[in-house]
Amino acid sequence: MNQMMQQSQSQTQTTTDRNVITEKELSYVKDFMSWELLAMKKCKDTANHCTDPQIKALINQTGQKHLDHYNTLLSMLQ
Repeated sequence: MNQMMQQSQSQTQTTTDRNVITEKELSYVKDFMSWELLAMKKCKDTANHCTDPQIKALINQTGQKHLDHYNTLLSMLQ
């Protein structure tokens, strides 16, 4: 019974302050940011090898979206 109360208090503490991020959550965010940068770099590299201007533009737009996602995540951590 005592253990259940401690778990409940622990869950309440972590959910009451939304400005606090756990180490596990920070690890997830770092992974997401790495994936977004990797996707952006792959788009840039692919676009540089593309000869069709319309496809190149679409790939560049996709890369920009990944960069925007990265910047959004970064701004949330500041």
